[in-house]
Amino acid sequence: MTRGVAAARAVWGGGILAASRSLPIPRKVALALGIRHLAQATAELRRPDGVVARWGWTLDVAHSASMLGLAAVSRRWRTAALANAVVAAAWARAARTGERRQA
Repeated sequence: MTRGVAAARAVWGGGILAASRSLPIPRKVALALGIRHLAQATAELRRPDGVVARWGWTLDVAHSASMLGLAAVSRRWRTAALANAVVAAAWARAARTGERRQA
């Protein structure tokens, strides 16, 4: 299951990179997010039983929390931040579920 989540994350990260010019966020932010997803997916695919796979979901939880914070303080970015918080929470749940099933 962890490999499946990591493969889906790689596709997601690649999609963010491909769409970085048309997303409603600054391009540099989209590039950083896409690269982060690709790096995390690569690490999880290389070591699906390692510490990255076991705890990588915490990065998604932290990202979701930071987006909720941004939504709270920025009217301009509220919609994008809330959408991103939901997506990050979904990634966290999928990764955590995969990690539990692998154990």
